[in-house]
Amino acid sequence: MLRLPAANPLIFQPPLSSLRLVPPSGTIRQFHVTNSIPSSLSIFPRTRRRIFRLRCSILAFAVAGKLAGAEPPPVRVPLFREAAHEFGTMTSTLYQHQTQVDRAAGSYRYDCVGFVSYALKQAAPQAWTTTAKVTGIAKGRIPSPLRYRAFFAGLAEKPQPGWQAVTKASELRPGDVVAWEHRTETSVGHAVIVGKTPVPGPDGSWLVEVYDSTSSPHSDDSRTTDPRAQVFDTTGRRSGLGHGLMMFISDPATGVLTGLRWSRKAKPITVPIAAARPTS
Repeated sequence: MLRLPAANPLIFQPPLSSLRLVPPSGTIRQFHVTNSIPSSLSIFPRTRRRIFRLRCSILAFAVAGKLAGAEPPPVRVPLFREAAHEFGTMTSTLYQHQTQVDRAAGSYRYDCVGFVSYALKQAAPQAWTTTAKVTGIAKGRIPSPLRYRAFFAGLAEKPQPGWQAVTKASELRPGDVVAWEHRTETSVGHAVIVGKTPVPGPDGSWLVEVYDSTSSPHSDDSRTTDPRAQVFDTTGRRSGLGHGLMMFISDPATGVLTGLRWSRKAKPITVPIAAARPTS
C-alpha cells in the first residue's frame, strides 16, 4: 500500500479533490493535472514540487485504467461462489455416495465428486457438459476422482470448452478444482474446490483452504464443530460439506503438482494429481 507522508502543519498539502484533470483533445491515453497549490503560500519550492508530484502520481495510478479504456480483469469465481453459497445456506449435510440435494430446504448429501459435480452443474454448465462428454459417463452418473484427474491432466495439451488447465500449485485460485488418485481400502481418490489462494510453505508445499464433502477432517475443519454436519456411521465423525486447510505439494524445480498432505500434520503422499479452472 502506498502511504502519504505524515502531515506537517508547516507544509500545505492539498487534498486530492483539489487536483483537476484536463484531458487533451483527441486522446484518452494521456492527461495533464493542473497545479492547484496556491502560489501565494510560503513553503519551500522543492517541498512544494515533491508534494505535487506525489499526489499527481497517486491520482494517475487511480484513474489510469479508466482513462485508457481498460476493462477490469475477469472474475473467474462462479464455482467458488456456488460452494460458499451451499455452505452458507445449508441446514444439514452428510457424506454419502448417492447425491441427494434439496436446495430449497438447505439439505446437501453427497460425496466429494457428488459435491463437485452438483456445483459445476449449477455454476459452470459448459464445464459440466464438457466433463460429462469427455469422461464418457452414462446419463445420470458422475465422474469418479480418477476420471476427473485424468480429464484435468489432459487439458494442457488438449484444451476443452469451459475449462482452463492449472498445472502449478502456485497458480491455484478460488473456484479451481483439484482431483487425485489415492487407492486405499475405503477410497480411490478425492476432489475439492479451492477456497483461497495458496500460501507457500516449506519444501515446495502450499497451504490451501478447500471446500469438499468428506468424513475425514482437514486442519481447522469447519465440520468438527458444525451442528449441521451429520455424523457418518463408519467414522463416527461429522461429515458432509465443509471447509478446512490442507497442503498441496509441488516439484521444487517446476512447480507442478505432485502430491498432498490431508492436513498440516498428515504424512505427505505422492499421487497422480491434477487441477483445472472452470471458465463457463
